[in-house]
Parts: sequence; structure tokens; C-alpha cells
Amino acid sequence: MEHPYPVVIDLSKKQVAVIGGGHVAVRKVKGLLAAHANVTVISPQLDAAIDQNAVTWQAKQFEPADIKNMDMIIICTSDSAVNRMVVAAATHFQLVNDASDKSRSDFYNVARVESSDLLLTVSTKGASPSKAKLIKNKLKEWLNQNDWFNGKES
Repeated sequence: MEHPYPVVIDLSKKQVAVIGGGHVAVRKVKGLLAAHANVTVISPQLDAAIDQNAVTWQAKQFEPADIKNMDMIIICTSDSAVNRMVVAAATHFQLVNDASDKSRSDFYNVARVESSDLLLTVSTKGASPSKAKLIKNKLKEWLNQNDWFNGKES
């Protein structure tokens, strides 16, 4: 993605599919649920850290029809064939993020620092989540030192 356009999206009325149910999916699902998205996880297994009561879990292998009515799709598997199949099945109306390959993504996730009246995001354009986390923590530290922050982070 050469020319990203930064936005903040309201997912509260959106259908979001998470393909995969492992440790990467845990982080993605946590953020999606915090944003009040309607989350469907499609995976034969589901990490115990994902609340089965908070998501719709389809305990199965991915099939292209699974994402037909989804607004956003986040791919969290280590199976490159499945990941490519998901990308191929998505329509141009759907936003796709392939956590394993940023070149197959329509968007990147960001690190964020948030309070009641402030939202700061950090993106390395998918290049280094650890660097984004480091910068996020430095921002939070700076905001706390200046009494500008009293909130949450993700």
C-alpha cells in the first residue's frame, strides 16, 4: 500500500470476520469487541482467551461463502493457501487485512492511545508492530508527564 489514507472507523454496525482462532486472532478480536463490532470467528479451533459468548464462532475450515456478508475481514492464519483463498474470495466492497502479508491488505491496524477526549494512533504502515508499540508507549509516557492523559490504550 503506497498511499494510505488514515481514518477512524465506527464498527458498531459492521460485520467483521476473523479467519483463524489462534494468538494473533486473540489480539484482533479483543480490539474489535472493544469497538463493538459484530465479530464472527471462522476457525476449527478457538484460543481459550477468546470469549465464545462475545463472538459467533464457526468451528470449521474457511470456505469462500463464509465471508459473503462481511464488511471487514481480518486474516489471522499461518496457512498461506487459506490466506490467499480468503483474499481471492473477498469483493471490492470488503476491507481485508492479511496479518501475514501486508501486500494483500487494504488497511493496517494501528497502535493507539485513547482517553475520553483524545485518540492518537501510530502506524509503521505494517512494517514493524513492535516499533509502533514502542512509539505508542513513549507517547503515553509523554502525555502522562504533561497531565494530558488519563485513559486507556491498545
